[in-house]
Amino acid sequence: MSKRMVKGRSTTSVQASRNYTLDEAFQLFVKVKEAEGKRKRTLHDYRKHWGYFRKWLEESHPQIEYIRQVTSPIARDYHLYMASDRSKYQGVSERYLPGVKLAPATVAIRLRTFRAMFRFWKKEGVITEDPTTNLKPAKEDEEEIVVFSEEQLMKMMSAANKKSYKGYRDWALMMTLADTGLRIQEAMALSVDMLDFPNKMIRLPASLNKNRKARVVPFSEEVSKALNELIEETGLHFETKNVFVDVYGKPLTSDAVRKIFRRYAEKAGLLGKVKFSPHIFRHYFCTQYLLNGGDIATLQRIVGHANISTTRKYLQVDFEHIRSQHDKYSPITRLLSDKNNSK
Repeated sequence: MSKRMVKGRSTTSVQASRNYTLDEAFQLFVKVKEAEGKRKRTLHDYRKHWGYFRKWLEESHPQIEYIRQVTSPIARDYHLYMASDRSKYQGVSERYLPGVKLAPATVAIRLRTFRAMFRFWKKEGVITEDPTTNLKPAKEDEEEIVVFSEEQLMKMMSAANKKSYKGYRDWALMMTLADTGLRIQEAMALSVDMLDFPNKMIRLPASLNKNRKARVVPFSEEVSKALNELIEETGLHFETKNVFVDVYGKPLTSDAVRKIFRRYAEKAGLLGKVKFSPHIFRHYFCTQYLLNGGDIATLQRIVGHANISTTRKYLQVDFEHIRSQHDKYSPITRLLSDKNNSK
């Protein structure tokens, strides 16, 4: 067995004595991450991203069987493939878009997973050199956050037929998202016992939050009435503690909501006018909260941003607001106005 020096101490590296196959190395990585308590979604992403790499490796370097055979040039080739050659939804026939490249953000996420794996293997002694050390994601232009205008939000909500159970549920969900800034996955996981109606608070457990901290999210009187009525109506048909369910009483899924909302957006004539996804309601809440005088530190706590730099992006308010504020506070406009008034 080989020896390593760790902070002046000699230790025996079991991993260094083995030549791990690609999949043995990956299984070691996943098992350790499971033991560390990583979320199921994170583990799912690890497996998915590893699958992309393995498929590329089989096609481009079929001779590679062991993790130590992945060199810096090979890692660089894979990065270039993701950034330049791979098309969106490649390998998913019904959604394949030839010539449409992966978004820089998608490449950056996959590269982050790729590098994390090799750092782990280097630390564990599975490999002696990390081939991803010099790989850096491309710098991205910071995208402007696009949100609903108040008129667009009203059109979207008006597209739901509140006379039907499904329509009322969808309307109540839109109300909740726009009033609280919940992520769609958080809203789908809401149960009746998380709703504190006397204090008009949603008490999200740590297990539902990305940063693993419990969170309290206020909601308005209007949303309180909407949710109360929805829960009462649901109770007439189904035995469930879930707040948002489908017409069979099963928990509504995020993917289902994306399809439902897209139909409403189309009905309201909004497709093509806004970059649409359920997350736009969260953008709307955050932007309006700040425009109406809310402070950024409180907003960070409400929406559960781990880093306040994420919350600060919402200070880049929409063009119309910037235009109106400039008209109102322009020093030249005020100077000339005062001069004219003094005549």
